[in-house]
Amino acid sequence: MGAVADELRGVDAVIVGAGHNGLTAAAYLARAGLSVEVLERRDIAGGACVTEELWPGVRASPGAYTLSLLRPEIIRDLELERHGLRVSVHEPYLFAPFPDGRKVVTWSSRERTCAQLERDWSRADAHGYAAFAERWERAAGQARSLMSEPPDRERWLDAVGKGILDGSVAEELREIPSEQVRVPFAVQGLIGTLAGPDDPGTAFVGFYHDLGQAAGVPGAWGYARGGMGAVTAALRSAAEAAGASVRLSAPVERVLIEDGRAVGVALEGGEEVGARVVLSNADPVRTAALAGTEPLPGWRQAGPVVKVMVLLDGLPDFPSWPGAEPWQGTIDIGFTLGDLRAAADDARAGRPAAAPWIEAACQTAADDSLAPPGRHVLSMFCQCFPTDVDAEAAADTAIARFAEVCPDLPARVVDRLALGPRQLEERFGITGGHIFHGEMLPGQLLEDRPDRRRFGGVEALYLAGSGAHPGGAVTGAPGLLAARAVLEDLSG
Repeated sequence: MGAVADELRGVDAVIVGAGHNGLTAAAYLARAGLSVEVLERRDIAGGACVTEELWPGVRASPGAYTLSLLRPEIIRDLELERHGLRVSVHEPYLFAPFPDGRKVVTWSSRERTCAQLERDWSRADAHGYAAFAERWERAAGQARSLMSEPPDRERWLDAVGKGILDGSVAEELREIPSEQVRVPFAVQGLIGTLAGPDDPGTAFVGFYHDLGQAAGVPGAWGYARGGMGAVTAALRSAAEAAGASVRLSAPVERVLIEDGRAVGVALEGGEEVGARVVLSNADPVRTAALAGTEPLPGWRQAGPVVKVMVLLDGLPDFPSWPGAEPWQGTIDIGFTLGDLRAAADDARAGRPAAAPWIEAACQTAADDSLAPPGRHVLSMFCQCFPTDVDAEAAADTAIARFAEVCPDLPARVVDRLALGPRQLEERFGITGGHIFHGEMLPGQLLEDRPDRRRFGGVEALYLAGSGAHPGGAVTGAPGLLAARAVLEDLSG
């Protein structure tokens, strides 16, 4: 391992960060017989995939908030259900209320969605949605396996076509005649992305969100019982059962390099851990800083999101759909395609969006394990904002925007936690607060993703986080692919 590493307490693999990808890699490597140590800077494992007690007796997920994309082979291989993971599909799939009292409601069943759209809008809208959904479902069936394979643009192109891979989400929705019906689907192409619905690459961002299989239902999204921390708790349990060690409150200060090869890490405080290989669950910018290498040229990682967690003393009614049912799925607040364009234009000009769009979820409406009766947490994922935005001011704007379709919401607010890009960076260690560890748009999607194996040109340094292919969200795929790469290299 080299003179420096020979003097250190050593393991086969050390992993920087106990996010879901780092824990996935740890579990696979430990199951293969390697000695593995995971080092997490926070006092809680999970990275941005956590459940935290934000208020006394009230737990919620301030980072990732719903689940679909976790690869089924990871759930199967690591026996995550045996380690406590329980996932249920949330219904409705999407609920988009409008100030005029109308609404778009979709379900995990295409047939049920078509019937709903025909009843609420028109037969033409139902037929247009069906054509769009059938085209994307066919492509998703061909592309899901590519999530767990090394990046290959030609294979993706063959599987999904140029329109989905490089086009705009607005163009992909062209068969749907009513603009309001197109809006919630367009939002899916903008999540975590500083872009408008006409921008190239937004079709793939939306399509990417259709590649999951919550509870085995293709394309569906759901809730992990106990919040998103239940996912990483199961992954940690699987990793530790296989022999991996997970250390909390152990921030890594730098990667140790000898003759161009990673040989371990140094922690803040001076402790050093030697290793045959180093895997980083951190984002590409932070990983480069830890390794003392140059950041990736032109890598875009400025997050456009303000996450607002709102504690409520009850669920107010939506005039367009009274009762508790609409609170059990994903709620999209964005009224026109023009609003979505304007929000992106504001942020690109350095201004907070005057009319932000919001994707919200209220897991407490479907999961009684998270809060006492009468208490609910609304998770509001709000865009678009510059990285230096005043998070509290953005939260005010977002709550007022939500109140346009739910007027009684402000009166139900007990407290809130506002996390802008800077606060997300500080809390979760993600540079720029970007949930995907970098934009998932053309130029950063396949061909310019970082080299997983020799990150920054350093031998034995592997990128295992969401900045590596296939990208962000709670998939586990970057961790799985990093573990496979390590095992291939060590066996060679």
